[in-house]
This record gives sequence, structure tokens and C-alpha cells, in this order.
Amino acid sequence: MQLTTTIKHSVLMASMCLGLGACGGSDKHSPASQSEPVKKAEVVQPESNTLDYQALIDQLVSDEVPGILLYVRTPEHEFTGAAGLADLEQHSPMDVNSSFHIASSGKIFTALLASMLHEDGMLDLDNTLDTWLPDTLLEQIQYSDQITLRQLLNHSSGIYNYSDKNTYVEDKLANPALPVTNESLTRYALNNPGYFKPGASVHYSNTNYTLAGMILDKVLGYHNAIEIRNRIITPLSLDATFAIGYEQDQGELTPGYDYIDGEFMNVGPLFSTIWSNATPVASSVADLALFTRSLFKNSDFASESLQGLLRGNDSLVREDDNTQYALGMMKHTYSNAIVYEHSGGNHGYSTQNAYIESHDTSIVLFLNCGFSSEECVNAEYGLFELLLMELTKAPAVES
Repeated sequence: MQLTTTIKHSVLMASMCLGLGACGGSDKHSPASQSEPVKKAEVVQPESNTLDYQALIDQLVSDEVPGILLYVRTPEHEFTGAAGLADLEQHSPMDVNSSFHIASSGKIFTALLASMLHEDGMLDLDNTLDTWLPDTLLEQIQYSDQITLRQLLNHSSGIYNYSDKNTYVEDKLANPALPVTNESLTRYALNNPGYFKPGASVHYSNTNYTLAGMILDKVLGYHNAIEIRNRIITPLSLDATFAIGYEQDQGELTPGYDYIDGEFMNVGPLFSTIWSNATPVASSVADLALFTRSLFKNSDFASESLQGLLRGNDSLVREDDNTQYALGMMKHTYSNAIVYEHSGGNHGYSTQNAYIESHDTSIVLFLNCGFSSEECVNAEYGLFELLLMELTKAPAVES
């Protein structure tokens, strides 16, 4: 099977319904309302033996794709590039150090913190939810007495995804000042049947991560964003990374644009007030690449046992012949490549984060537009497919 075909399907399914404004609406610009499947963007690679990364992103900037950031690192070269505008009102150019809302690409931060606390003996990934969460909540979640924290983190819990309905979106748009937290988002999932019994299958659900965040707060006794900074952001010197909705003083969120009621507008101010462990951080392309590669290559940061918790056999659940869910990321195995990735998408922001383990290659792609624009979706997936295809043509590197 072609490598990019299955990865594209997986990241597209994971991106849809992730953030504010996902899944729903009848706006003519929403991919969800299209009867035809989304087509790959017309990304043209100039005739050359070497990828021209800057030309690739320059050609995709348009009225509906204001700006793009791209980071690529291989054993032979490193590229960080920007194209287009960061702010349409100020006409300010995109900056390679800009902090983007990375949406569900940030789930790995939550999964890593939970795994670190497991390593420290502060929690057990295989304990059931009733170890930490109150009965008044759990009685509204089917099979909650059987669901473990590990099953939340690898999406094998079967818990209903609050993003399957648009109610929370409508509430936030109607009242922009409405606080949004793990607890408030979880409420939209309550009293809905599970997709399956825990461990019987896999189904992507943001509710898994809002519940995991509530557990982390319970275990720590304080906001888990503090520990994400103490254990992850600070040790790796991720200077452009901060917790959205909690650390507004630590950085500035780049504007993100999408269609809201037919108007192409900046939704960044709306997102800056939302805290959720399903979408916990803003980051730069270089920060996110460094963080992800550190989970594989920096044993001082991520020990062998910690790496095993994140993506060892006990944490992997199979989606299909090529794809497995690990904790906070997906694993794709092919004859010529092993790829770990997680996409992120919402109104205003689109993210692709991939580490090709077999080739020691990082790809991080940000666009400051959302999936209500078909042109944005096409640009994102067209470029990501091309990069995956081209960067896995070389032989795998020795580990």
C-alpha cells in the first residue's frame, strides 16, 4: 500500500472534528458540506534533484491560505521557512519563530506528562478512571468502570467524542467570553453511548484527553500546564511554546483565519481563552520538531522506559494493517518507512507534525487557515503528501 495514502486518511480523520468549529455547519466553504471528497492540492515540485522547500510553500499562499511555516530536518540538511502573511489586518509577514495554535498535534504533551507521572509512581496508566474521577461524573460515561488511563491516551476507550456534535461550538460563538476547560468540554460528551467496549477497537475522541487532563490535575493537585512547563517546555528550552488559555503572558498567538458565518476572520482571540488537554499548547515549527525528535533521540530527556510507555507494545492499538495508535501519536509501518505523526486542525489553524523514525527526518507544517476552507485543506494535505513521498525515497538510516 502506498505510504502517503494511508497516512493522509488517518491524519484527515484525526483533524476533522478536533477544535472549535469542527464538524458541522452548512457554510458553503466547509469541507463537511461537500458531496465530493477533498482533492489533493496542485502542489508542483520544480524539476530538480533537490526539493525547493521555499518554492513549495510560496506557491500555496492565496486569499484563503494567508501564511505557511515549514520545518524539515533530515540527516543531510535542515530548512525553516515562512511564506505569506501572519496578520492580514497589519499586513505583517509570517515569521519562522511564530507561535501557532497546534490543536491536536499537542496531545503528545498530555500523553508524555501522564507517562512521566507513571514513571515517577504518581499514577498508574492501567488504573481505571474511578481511581481519580468522581462517581457523579463516571455514571454518565458508559463502561467507565472498565476504562483505563492508557486507553484514554491511545483512543481505545470507546468514549463518545464531544466534537461529534456542534453544540459546544455554537455556545462559544454565542458567548466568546464563556470559559472553556477540560470539565466544560467533557460535559458535552456525557450520557452518550460508547462506540464499543473498552479495548475492543479504536476511535479518535477528544473527550479522552479532556478526561486525562482532569486526572492529571487531580494527581498533581494543581493545574497540569504548570508541570508541562516544568517537565517538558523548560528542559528542552522550547521558548516559543506555551499553554493556551493558561499562559497568555508567555507568548503571542499568531492570528488564524477561517470562515465564521461566511466571513473570513481572525479566530485567534477566541482560541486564546480555551484551555483543554486535547489541544493544550501553542508552539513554533522548530520547537515542535525538536520536542518530537527528542522523544526518540534524546535519552536524557526521554529514557528508554519512557519511550516504551509512549509507543511500546502495551500502548499500541491497531487501526489497520499499517496504522497503530500509540500514546498521543500514530504509528505507520511500511516496507520503506516508519512514520510517527499527529495532525491538528480547527477553525483558523492547520498543523502536520511527523517524525520519520526510519529516516531520522522531521516534518512540521503550519498554516494559519482552517478546514472550513477547502483550499486550505488541499494545500495542507497536498504538500504533506509530497514531502512524505519525497523524503522517504532515500534509504533508511541505521539506528
